[in-house]
Amino acid sequence: MGAGVIPLSVKNGQVQFLFQHTFSGRKAGYFIDFGGGLGKNEGYRETAIREFVEETETMYLTDELQLACLSDELVTRQIIDVEKMFERTLSEHPHWWCQRKPGKSVPPKDWRTYFIEFPFRDISLMNHEWKSSTTGRFKKRRELVWVSADDLLDIYASTPDKLWKRVRQLENAATLIREIKITLRHI
Repeated sequence: MGAGVIPLSVKNGQVQFLFQHTFSGRKAGYFIDFGGGLGKNEGYRETAIREFVEETETMYLTDELQLACLSDELVTRQIIDVEKMFERTLSEHPHWWCQRKPGKSVPPKDWRTYFIEFPFRDISLMNHEWKSSTTGRFKKRRELVWVSADDLLDIYASTPDKLWKRVRQLENAATLIREIKITLRHI
């Protein structure tokens, strides 16, 4: 059982979706959501929220990147901020999430990925921090990537192997992405 989030934002009239790339391990080279297994006493939303904060290593919501770290205090503060974004998005659009197709595993994968509106942020400085860190400050070297709704729909239609399997296996993801694009393009 697990959960993730694909943040989305509107920039210059275009809906953008935020993914991450890792440079090592089994997920290397794929577009990956921000997610993982349910923690003790966590529901889907709590897991997706915590995973976003942990996997961005608190940089996405920190104004001064040098202060980003996985301290309990900063993680807790950011979890509260991300909870508000989830509440705001899901109160207006409670169905903006997809379940993972059951597949062939026994028992089937129980996974939920949320599509949540976040403030747009230029990710170049964060990516630079991950790339240039020599102090071992970060758990894993990664890169964030904004993908337009049109490009994401093209990937789902013609090159789904670019997506990490749990993203590729989301039921009705393309339909939801089209709905999000129509809903938010007027903003």
